Amino acid sequence: MRDKLEDFIKDNKEHFDTEAPRAEVWNKIQKGLDTNDKTTGTSTHWFWKVAVAVLLIAVAYLGSEKYFGSEMREESTAMEEFKELETFYTQMISDKKMMLSEEVETGGHFSFLEADIQSLDQNYEELKSAFENGQETPQLKSALVHLLKQKLYLLEKQLEVLEESKSETSEDVSSL
Repeated sequence: MRDKLEDFIKDNKEHFDTEAPRAEVWNKIQKGLDTNDKTTGTSTHWFWKVAVAVLLIAVAYLGSEKYFGSEMREESTAMEEFKELETFYTQMISDKKMMLSEEVETGGHFSFLEADIQSLDQNYEELKSAFENGQETPQLKSALVHLLKQKLYLLEKQLEVLEESKSETSEDVSSL
C-alpha cells in the first residue's frame, strides 16, 4: 500500500506544488513561531536548570550518604558485635565465678587467682574505654575478647583443680 502511495506522490508532484500560500499567511506563521520559540525556549531553559540542580543535589546527597553512612554503619556494627561478645563472655564468667564461690567458702585459698583476675579486669577496662572512645579497630576488639577468654580460662582451670582435689579427697576417704 505504501509503495503505491509513494509512486502516486512522485508521479503527481508537480500538481501538488502549484498552490502556494500568500505572503501574509507566511508572516503570521513566522510571527507565531518567533513568539513560541522565545517563550518555550525560556521556560524550557529554566526547567533544565532546575532539573540539573536537583540532579546534582541528589547525587551529592547519595554520594555522601554512601561514603559517610557506610562508615557509621561499620562502626555501629563493630560496636554491636562487640557488645554481643562481651555479654556472652561476661555471662559465662559470672557463671564460673558463682560455681567457684559455691565450691570454695573461704577466699584465702585463691588470692592469687583473684589478683590475676583483677589484673585482667584492669587491662580490660583500659582497652574498653579506648574502644568506646572511637578506636574501634579489629585488633583492639580481638584484644578485648582475648582478655575475656583469658579470664574465663583461669576460672575454668581453677574449677578443674577443685574437681581434681575433690576426687582425690574422695578417693583417699574411700580407700580408708
